[in-house]
Amino acid sequence: MNNSRHQYSLKEDLSSARTFILIAFWLSSPIWFWLLRALPPKFSVQLVDARGLDLAAPFNDAPTISTAFNMTLHVTNRRLHDVCYRHGEAAVRYSGFTVAWARTRAFCVGKKEARDVPVVAWADGLGVPSSLRERLAADVKRAGAVELEVDVRLFRGDDGSARPTLLSCKVTAGGAEPPGVTPCAVFALQNWASDIAPAWMQYF
Repeated sequence: MNNSRHQYSLKEDLSSARTFILIAFWLSSPIWFWLLRALPPKFSVQLVDARGLDLAAPFNDAPTISTAFNMTLHVTNRRLHDVCYRHGEAAVRYSGFTVAWARTRAFCVGKKEARDVPVVAWADGLGVPSSLRERLAADVKRAGAVELEVDVRLFRGDDGSARPTLLSCKVTAGGAEPPGVTPCAVFALQNWASDIAPAWMQYF
């Protein structure tokens, strides 16, 4: 008798819990729908061409160097409205040392669309410390290529926000393989749902 009552009570509790979860999910579905439809843009970068680091002869003792980096910033807008940036800034760094910089152009990306934004960063007559030259020579000797950091700040032009979107990306200059597209880490006010939502829900 006691076992029957216990089993009956357990079934009732499970049924009540399931009903409560379904009601809670149904009531919160508009919130989830809004969060998943307002996912932040995704960014990636591709290094098209790099000049001035003298990868073929890194032991060059010239007091200054002039650099130029031709890059493409890929932007994917996952929102239901256009996203616009009025301008931005980009810096190319090797081991934390800035070897080139640029200003990005103003651009917009349509809803659920993607766009490629060209960025050309450069520096003329840049003094490089001897310790950095030695590290560059060691990297080229070991791997035939060097890893660079690309930091980008983009300022929104459509919502009046003064807080920039900060991007941290890595690219490889030199080497036998053609440069690929690498994703950027985004440091800004993000929609936390984009970190936990299944991939198929992010393309509604």
